[in-house]
Amino acid sequence: MTSLWYVGRAVERYHGTLAALLIFCVSSVGGTILSALFLPRYISIGASGGIFGLMGSCLSDILQNRQLLFTEKINGAHRRDHKNMMLWLTGDVFTQCFIGFLPLVDNFT
Repeated sequence: MTSLWYVGRAVERYHGTLAALLIFCVSSVGGTILSALFLPRYISIGASGGIFGLMGSCLSDILQNRQLLFTEKINGAHRRDHKNMMLWLTGDVFTQCFIGFLPLVDNFT
């Protein structure tokens, strides 16, 4: 829930409410469809797909604009904040994927 709060706010602030809602909904529905395809015996629903979609959009935004975000001229003292956010997001994605490999955890939804 904390990831949704921080990452969702960042995506909404920079891309707008409609784009953040669209990213969240499309990735949530996609995760649920993948879950139904790969685990047809189980019924599951969750917001993990949407949160991963928001994290992926935030990471791709940082990577696409890294020349602007990591320059001293543009951001000055805030340059380190973007690096910390990128490290935190990458670590969180790997942690969540690791947790998804545990038994009885649906990694798709």
